[in-house]
Amino acid sequence: MCGIAGFVGVGAKDELHRMTDAIARRGPDDEGFFVADGVGFGFRRLSIIDVAGGHQPLTNEDGSVWVMMNGEIYGYKSLMEELRSKGHRFKTQSDTEVIVHAYEEWGEACLEKLNGMFAIALWDSRSKRLLLARDRMGKKPLYWTIKKQTLWFASELKALLAAGVVDREMDPISLGLYFRTDMVPTPRSIFKNVQKLEPATAMIWKDGHVEKSWMFWEPALTPALSHRMGEGDANKLVSELGKMIDVSVAERLVSDVPLGLFLSGGLDSAVVAESAARQGGRMKAFTIGFDDPTHDESAAAKKVAQAFGLEHYVDVLKPEAAIAMIDEAAQLLDEPLADASILPQLLLSKFTRQQVTVALSGDGGDELLLGYAHIPAHQLINTLSFLRRRESRVRMDPWVSVGLRPRMTKEDGIVLKRLLNRVPASDGYFSLGFKTQRFARGLGAPSPWARDVRWRGAFDSSTLTSMLLPEVAHAADVDYAERQLAERANEIKNYELRIKNEEDAVRLGRATRDDVFWRQWSWAYLRTFLMDEVMVKVDRAGMWFALESRAPLLDTRVVEFLLNVPSQYKLGAWKKKRLFKELLKGKVPSDILNKPKHGFAVPVGAWLNGPLAERFTALTEPGRLHSQGLFDPVAVKRLADEHRAGRIDRRKEMWAMFMFQLWYDKWAK
Repeated sequence: MCGIAGFVGVGAKDELHRMTDAIARRGPDDEGFFVADGVGFGFRRLSIIDVAGGHQPLTNEDGSVWVMMNGEIYGYKSLMEELRSKGHRFKTQSDTEVIVHAYEEWGEACLEKLNGMFAIALWDSRSKRLLLARDRMGKKPLYWTIKKQTLWFASELKALLAAGVVDREMDPISLGLYFRTDMVPTPRSIFKNVQKLEPATAMIWKDGHVEKSWMFWEPALTPALSHRMGEGDANKLVSELGKMIDVSVAERLVSDVPLGLFLSGGLDSAVVAESAARQGGRMKAFTIGFDDPTHDESAAAKKVAQAFGLEHYVDVLKPEAAIAMIDEAAQLLDEPLADASILPQLLLSKFTRQQVTVALSGDGGDELLLGYAHIPAHQLINTLSFLRRRESRVRMDPWVSVGLRPRMTKEDGIVLKRLLNRVPASDGYFSLGFKTQRFARGLGAPSPWARDVRWRGAFDSSTLTSMLLPEVAHAADVDYAERQLAERANEIKNYELRIKNEEDAVRLGRATRDDVFWRQWSWAYLRTFLMDEVMVKVDRAGMWFALESRAPLLDTRVVEFLLNVPSQYKLGAWKKKRLFKELLKGKVPSDILNKPKHGFAVPVGAWLNGPLAERFTALTEPGRLHSQGLFDPVAVKRLADEHRAGRIDRRKEMWAMFMFQLWYDKWAK
């Protein structure tokens, strides 16, 4: 893990220094610069591989190619040997130097050979062009902007701000996306004219413009999944998955500095821990516990650690410590992020960094094995909607697609929503009131993707419209988030599936239709929620304390394998990640296998009614809101009043507003 920054065009070394200083916490061990006519590279290094010899930027033998990378290339030693056999000479044992010689040998096609998490900047002095590339799953960030025909790029937005090349004019679409989805999804950023490079994408900058950009990887998918496997293939499937995870974990155990594990007590981190302990010997594992028993999983993590012989360390996140970390979170998050689990992630990173420099995580399991809590609600609505469409063969009103009875009217839906919203709110983890009110928000959605955004995000479109001033709401396009998720989902069809319409899907059979939908859902989540919320949280929190996080389940071979697994092995009798349970059977106590899923959550609902209530009021007082020119003070107050009265659970809406205001004070003014 490191930090990169640079420019091609008109720039100066002092600007590079300001950029690298802004991201110094990403790389406290070393810094390096390359400045030539019209190009500047700046680098901050966290030493992981080839600690003594891996200084960056790196160059080839004649100095014609320069490269720097934030991230890791897995399996780089075999690629190094292949390049040596072709006559290339290496000066270091660094995985970054592999990129230099791979580019010499294969040109732009070298990216197809790189397996890892990375943001790469490469300068070819012979052709006077810059190549930027981001890894296949978007694990490592890369921002870029153009100012006076000069391209500026960096690992974090704060580096571009430090260079003075960003006008801090907020992008209204990104503002709306944040309040709808809790994040600012790629390729947008919160500020106009700044973009994030898409995952699995490279771009060439030459002669003052983007010469081209392209995707160097797409998932290899197979149509009609359910026809590939029968019920008798389950054991083979589990065995193949286990071997693939073992390979991925083994590659991520390579490190020249101390390495450990994040251990949550859930199945995803347990699968990674089992493989790592078996292949790497006795390892250190780190867990965050909570005072609130409805949020705490440390006891389960302890059982997993004992089962695998791990050296286990636990730290308890007390409310006072978590609240004290909020301002630190606002300082490191140069884009607004309404994921309250950034707080335990920060404590976990700080706690873990005291003993190791690299930690393996279980990120990706929920997206690939349909582990999120709202999956059963999708199943219910999809199933009943399918049966009704099959019976009627006509396009039904969106309210009918709710599917709770064959002839639901719009008026019925309104009554049902009112009933569900009357379930009292409470501060507990995933409480009944929270679940029923969230479910009600999705009723009547015109598509499953719109429904999903309404269930998961902070604001629904109508509430957000009322909270924003009319001209801001119009510019924000508050339904953009729902369309974007649908676009991500439809990328799957564009890759492999060629089902032309719903009737074709019906003829192929119900199981195949489910495969199409759930594979679209997984891909859409990998490309949005996981990349722009989960991985942003993990990257920024880890880098704040110079800790590298590696995610074996997001190896693209594992991703492709599980995307191609039929949905029958993720739902029905195989629901709740039974594939992982089969891998762990007999290795951990049975109560761990059957434990309900638990998110990495903090009790923000209670905090906003208690220790944070006064601060929220100060951040949203009418005079302040009027000066911002974004929000309707009356609507904002109404949200807080509803939550504090216990009528409607507004914890997500209030937290999104709270974190936005902290971000605004730090970065937007």
